[in-house]
Amino acid sequence: MHTGQDHDVSHTGAAQPIDRLWAWMEGRPLRRAVVAASAFLVGFTLLFASWIGVAMWRRSTEPNAAAVALLYVIVPFLAVVVLVAVQRMSYRLFWNLEQATRRGEWLPGDPVPAPGPRGTPPAPRVPWPWTLRVRHALLYASAIGGVLYAFMPYEHQVDLARLVWDLGSGTATRRQLPVLLFGYLPLLAFGLLAVALTHRSRRRRDAGLLDAREQLILRGEVHWLSSFALALAMTILLAQFFGHLIIAKL
Repeated sequence: MHTGQDHDVSHTGAAQPIDRLWAWMEGRPLRRAVVAASAFLVGFTLLFASWIGVAMWRRSTEPNAAAVALLYVIVPFLAVVVLVAVQRMSYRLFWNLEQATRRGEWLPGDPVPAPGPRGTPPAPRVPWPWTLRVRHALLYASAIGGVLYAFMPYEHQVDLARLVWDLGSGTATRRQLPVLLFGYLPLLAFGLLAVALTHRSRRRRDAGLLDAREQLILRGEVHWLSSFALALAMTILLAQFFGHLIIAKL
């Protein structure tokens, strides 16, 4: 039987390309400005070109053709790029908050440091078993497919806007309701799912049945699921927000 004490992780993972880029920009305002301007120009150009390309590909003459084409660009970007980026940033942040708490450098209620290479070193390398790798892949596939199905069709966005309007009882309520429906509720639902998925391993840990490697995997899985829940909730909320903006303005 193994001891039930968690083993601290004193090392960090290998530096990622974003870390090397950040180190190259550190202390050089001009470099940061050039990188930020370049990223904005590239992103805006790709977005606009994709919008025009989708519109030409569809060859639709309907009044809402521009809105439909933009939804075909924005929603996949949110469902893939934003979901993955936020999940990875949050994963690193949660690892660093845990280790800072163990060292007594951060307490619940203290300001949360901004996620990013400056304040969150790479997370420790976790030896994921193939079962968890498959679970992660399935969660990503289900989340991406669900967001695309729910928010990419123009008709779905219209139905969601009508739902918010029908459920709301006033202007203030209708402004706050999307945050509850598309932000907090998905976060709560997936948080409960994360608790259920890790329940058995946490019970074995509390009983002292996990060795150091298994404890590391459990800690990594808790942080992975927590960061995925946060990223998915943010992606859903952004998909609803931009979708509502698109159908209202275009």
